[in-house]
Order: sequence, then C-alpha cells, then structure tokens
Amino acid sequence: MGNFTTKNSRHALAEIEPTSNRRRTSSSTKHMYNSCTMCLCSFGIQEERIPLECINSKCARLYCSQCVKFVQMHNGNTKRFRCMYCLLEYPLHKVPEESQTLIKQLWNSMSIKYGIRYTRHLLTKQLTENNMIDLWCDIECRRRHLMNLISTLERFSRWTQIHQIMNDTHIMAEKLLDIATRMKENPTENMYTCQNEYKGVISMSDQNNNQDNNEIGSCYIRTCEHLLGDISDAEFYRAFTNTHAKMIEWNSALASSDQFQPQVTDLFAAIETDLEEQWVNHRHGIVRAKIGIIGYTCVGKSTLLNRLLGIEDLANEISSPVRSIKSTYYQLQFDRKEPLKSPNNRLKTTAVTLVDIQGHDKDVPTVDNQITPGNYLDEIRKADCDIYVLVFDEKLRYEQHGWITYIEETLKRQCVLVRSKIDIDFLAKYRERSGLFYGSSTPAQQNYYTSTILEQLRFDNEMESHRIYLTAADFMPASSDAETLLKTQSFDMKILIDELGHLACDARNRRIHTLAVRAIARVINVCFRRGYVLNVFNYKIGAGLAAIVPFGDQLPRYLARDHIRQAFGITKDFRQYLVKFRLSIDDGCLQTSTLENCVTATMMKTRGKNGSLGAAVGGAFMAGAPFSDDIIRVAAPTAVALTGSARIALTASTAVVGVVISAVVCAWSAVNSGKHIFSYVNRLCDDLILVSNPLVTALIDINSRKYDQAS
Repeated sequence: MGNFTTKNSRHALAEIEPTSNRRRTSSSTKHMYNSCTMCLCSFGIQEERIPLECINSKCARLYCSQCVKFVQMHNGNTKRFRCMYCLLEYPLHKVPEESQTLIKQLWNSMSIKYGIRYTRHLLTKQLTENNMIDLWCDIECRRRHLMNLISTLERFSRWTQIHQIMNDTHIMAEKLLDIATRMKENPTENMYTCQNEYKGVISMSDQNNNQDNNEIGSCYIRTCEHLLGDISDAEFYRAFTNTHAKMIEWNSALASSDQFQPQVTDLFAAIETDLEEQWVNHRHGIVRAKIGIIGYTCVGKSTLLNRLLGIEDLANEISSPVRSIKSTYYQLQFDRKEPLKSPNNRLKTTAVTLVDIQGHDKDVPTVDNQITPGNYLDEIRKADCDIYVLVFDEKLRYEQHGWITYIEETLKRQCVLVRSKIDIDFLAKYRERSGLFYGSSTPAQQNYYTSTILEQLRFDNEMESHRIYLTAADFMPASSDAETLLKTQSFDMKILIDELGHLACDARNRRIHTLAVRAIARVINVCFRRGYVLNVFNYKIGAGLAAIVPFGDQLPRYLARDHIRQAFGITKDFRQYLVKFRLSIDDGCLQTSTLENCVTATMMKTRGKNGSLGAAVGGAFMAGAPFSDDIIRVAAPTAVALTGSARIALTASTAVVGVVISAVVCAWSAVNSGKHIFSYVNRLCDDLILVSNPLVTALIDINSRKYDQAS
C-alpha cells in the first residue's frame, strides 16, 4: 500500500485508506465499510469475518464477529459493549448485529468473482466429448488456484499456525486432481461421473438451512476466502513478530486481569525492532514489493506474469493458469526467485511478489467513485499492491483511464502501462510494408523494416503522461511467423523489467511503512482503544457531585485524562523519545494537546468554547470559559499529585462548596463526563496513530541509509 495519509477522522486513522474503504449501498443508505473498525481485517463469509453492525442507526460502523466475541469474553457478565466511535453503551448482553445487507452483497459479489456462473453452466449442461475439455480446464484451473494458495500460506508456516483449513484444502485439491486425471484418461466413460463428483467437491450441503451454503461452488469459495484471510494475517505476523507478540501478551492480560498492561513505549519499541529487522540479511525478503497485473479478461495478464517470473513452460505447477477465457478468480501470488535489480545500481536488489489479479469483463462497466463489491476498482484496492501493471491489447478505453487515475491519485501507487500482443500488429505492419511474411524474408530485410515498424508502433501507442511498454510474451505463438519473430525480438521486455526494478526498491519501503502503520493502528485499536483503562464509574460519580459548583465537573475530567495518559505510559521519557526524531505532521490535526509539544503539526483541532464549560452551567456562562480554565489550571497541580482514592475523594469534596443544584443536572453531568472520558481515549488513540506515521517514516529512512552504506 502507499503512503499513509492522515485525515481528521477516527475511521480514517484506523482504516489507513478511508476513502477507498468506505462505500454506500445505495444513494439513500448510510455508509458501509469493507473492514472491521477494530482489527482492520477485511470482512468475509467465513465465521470469524462475518460483519456485525452497530445498533446505533446513525453510526453504521462494522465489527467482525471475531472481535465482538473477544470483547464479550473480556467483558464477562458485568461490563457492557461500547461502540468505539459513536460511544453508545449497549444494554447488558447486547452486541452489534449481523449486517445481512453486506453479507448478501459479499455472497453475490463472490459468485461473480469466482466465475461460478460458468462452472454452473458446465455442471448443468449435457456434456459431449467435444466440450469435455472445457470442464477439464475448469477443474484444473481451480486446482492450480488452490495449490497456489496453499504454497503462499505455507511460506508463513514458521510464523503462523496451520489450521484445519490447510488439510481440507489439500484434500479438495487431491480430489480435483483425481477427477481431472480420470477425465483425461477416459473422457467418454467418466464423463457424467466426474461431472457429479466435481459438483460435490466444490459445493457443500445445506447444514444450517442457509440457501447460500447450497449453491454450486460455495465450499470452494469459503475455502479460498478463508485461505486469503489467513495469508493476509500471516503477512502481518511474519513481518512484525515483536509487535504481534506484544498484542497477544496484552490481549491475554486484558482478558485475565483488571489491571491495564499495554504501554505505548513498549509498542513503539517493538515496532522499531521489527523495522530494523527488515534490513537484516536473513529477513530482507520477508516484506516484498508487490506488483499487481490488471486489465481486461484475456489480454495476456497471466502470460506476462509468467514471463516476469522467468517461467518457460506453462506445464510448470508454479505458473499462473493461461486460458482463452477467464482463468483467474482472485489474487494469485507468486514470489519471483530472482530479485529485481535497479538499473542505476545492479548491486541494489529488491525481492518482489507478482500478483495475478482477476481480469475485468469488458461488458461490465466500472462505476466511477463507487467502490462496491464486484466493482473492478474494489478488486484493485483489495489486491493491495505497491505497483500496478495495466495490460491492454488495444487502445486504452476511457474506463481504463479511470483505473489509472484511481491507482495514482486515490491509492497513491505507481501504474505501469504495457501493450501486449504487439507481435500481431508488428507482423501485420511488416507484411504491409514489405509484402512478405516475416519468416520467409531474409535477415537483412527483417533488420531493414524492424526499426521503422517499432517506431510507428510506439507512435501509435504514445501517451503524454505515461510511457507504454510494448510486449509479446506468448508461450504458444499463433503462427510460424510469430514463432520466428519471438525467437529474436523481445520488444520492451528487458526495459520493462529494468523499470520495475527501479520502482521496486521505493515500493518496498512504502509497503513496509504502510504495514507498520497498519500494525500500530491494529494494536492500538485492539489493546488501547478497546481496553478498560480506568474505572469510569468513580469519575462519573465525582463529576455528578462536583457539578454543584460551577465548572467543578471539569476537575474529574482533568484527573481522568491524566490517569489515562499515565496508564498508556505517555510519560516525559516517551515525549523525549518522540522529540529526538523532530517529527512533523503535514496533513491532519492532533485531537488532544498531549503530544503537541512533541511534534510539529500544521494544524491543531479547534477547541470550541463549549468544550471548556461545566455541564451544570450550560450556555448561560459562555463568556466564562477562561474562568473555568483557570479553575482547572489552579487545581490541576495539586490534583495530579494525588492518586487513586485520594483523587476521587478530592472530587467528591467539592460537593460541600456552593449551592445545591438540581439532582437531574448532576446526573446529566455524570453521564456526560463518562462520555467525555471514553471520547478522550479515542482521541488520544487517534493522535498516537497519527504520530506513528512520520515516526515510521523516520525509522525507515534511518535503516535504509544504514543498508545502503553497508551494501
């Protein structure tokens, strides 16, 4: 992913890419989100990734079922669930509810995404020997996809636990191999048997009375989605082992003890250690630059990817399937064995992963600015690549220009343009100019016309804003002419590889940066924002009693804020740690004043006058805001010196001063103070994530310079 852009919104901070992550189900409905508000993981159809919606109709924030279950376990029978964003406190034993709208959308989009409609057609029609090959290709393609997911996850097996899903996937792949083998050996005899067996392997019985479960391909979809989710998690575990270990440790402490364990200093120390290890030799290839291949269906994406991998034979098990129809249903990842080299410094190498992204059907238009399931922009975003290679075999369409704009301006990634199948145009122009077939002409004639034809091809495909690389990566040339041409002419393939090598190094650094900020955001959301930092009930009582004195309820709030900062470990030493990096926040604003002296921010959140007024006095003392601030400044030094019950006693003691006010006003002040405390926790967490962005940038720069000097 690209550079983290700070926005003045909690969701923007937590989601890393708020604009692309947010969508509307229709023009008249509320916002929906593609990933969990808490752990930032994408939603899915697997049990632990089901989206649950906040019961506050104005909120619409979504949590995954796994996070909600963990909160329930942490809360026990006494504490209530509280939404992290709208701060609604739920009734006891009440939690967010399943978002049936999004679940249905997920199933519908996946049926399209995984090409189930074509498979259903093959499984419900009467097959003949002539079209048996189509069914065989479908089975073999899906088997190869499963094997790719298995190998991708197995790369992380040292860092993540292999679940039962891996065994189930191996069994499914073996069954598909057996069916495909029998079909090839005796297609006539095994035709109908294999058809029924294939349907049974990729589908599942309706165990829960759920119509979706009984659909053709439902088992295959569930398996693939589960593996894709595990692969995404495993990348975080493997790249940030120390940070992940801290999160596990703190989660265990939060679940078994009332004492708040997480410390910001420990979190930042863990992420600093993890970042240093990214440049250690034996871990240098853990985080790889990801290069995604996108474009319309059947334009040569998989073929180009196989050439970039250095594959010479499509029968190779590690190659991406190539067919005359859609052959990729989700992101297939392939690690390139040889790292890419920078053309400016051949000693500077970068390990890369190539991602084969499913193609987009030309008859399904992309809807601008609506990142919905099934929309190709959504597939581009979810592929989470650092560089995108847009492959096309004809003039770029208006829709494709929209993809380029989305990649470069919204996702902030690089987009490289590749014109594929250029051998077809080359041979047509060669015959037009020379009157000869390329294979029957002499080497002298070939050399004479080649440079002129290439010049014209470049002119025909020229774009002012981008260079277009001409390629012909076909493994099975369509004619003897093409076969002869491709033996001597690689067009721009070598130049393309050099360009990708040039971009890959910076792309890897950006990826490390984004993963690190995402890791920090996840830990802060899961452990700090969600944890119960202090006993809010005591401060609510203190605020209610103190409300009988004008501005008195501000003192409990001040004490609570100080308690939260101490619990988080935001000490003088932590502030000095930040100061030494001379951090600057150019886009975004701090929500609290806690860190304003540690970093340079171009903006600070405007503090309204209402924020400094006591609840008891309301709007009648609008002009008295400075007076209430003075009260807090005078009382604070003494209050901060006290701890525990002494603070609550000090708060309660203010009740003997002043006049008696309505009990209703005191109760309202208590409730409002409780909301203020939870709001402060959220705002402080926002600031910590905001500050982590330039901090990670500084740490990456330090480690990059050390690595460059060492090499």
